[in-house]
Amino acid sequence: MDINAVTGVVGAITGLVGGVSGCVALFQARHGNKLSEQANGSAEEANRIADQTVHKWRVEYDGETSTVFLVNDCPDMARDVSVFVRFKDQTVAQRHVDEVAPFGEVALESEFFSKQIFEDQAGIDRLNAQPGFTYFGRESCRVTVHVTYTTEHGASRNDEVEQRLTNSQRH
Repeated sequence: MDINAVTGVVGAITGLVGGVSGCVALFQARHGNKLSEQANGSAEEANRIADQTVHKWRVEYDGETSTVFLVNDCPDMARDVSVFVRFKDQTVAQRHVDEVAPFGEVALESEFFSKQIFEDQAGIDRLNAQPGFTYFGRESCRVTVHVTYTTEHGASRNDEVEQRLTNSQRH
């Protein structure tokens, strides 16, 4: 056998081994990508489960506009936020917003609040009109504000804030 034939056979074998190695590497890379995707999905789910973000919500009221404000009183964004204001067994205002910025607010305007405060004052006035009776109270409307939201890490949360609305609460 001459040197050219040997070189040709060695080159062919080397090329064949290289081609097989390339195919094996391609299949291993695909398998590695699938494992990586699964690991990323597991990590995201673990982050959602371990998300301990605590949002503090505060309620304010503006008597001039009869508006309840739900304030996101923390440095984290809240997403997919639904707010329901309830008086006794009745929903009197509701709103959905895509995002509430850190220290941002959701405004819920309804004449119901000012009317209820007025009715409460009328009841106090009727009590005070009775002879020999004095009631020292302030007109108000006690509401419960329910909020459902998603944290920045994707965890679903809900909170409830009870508040007595008076005409002088907005800061």
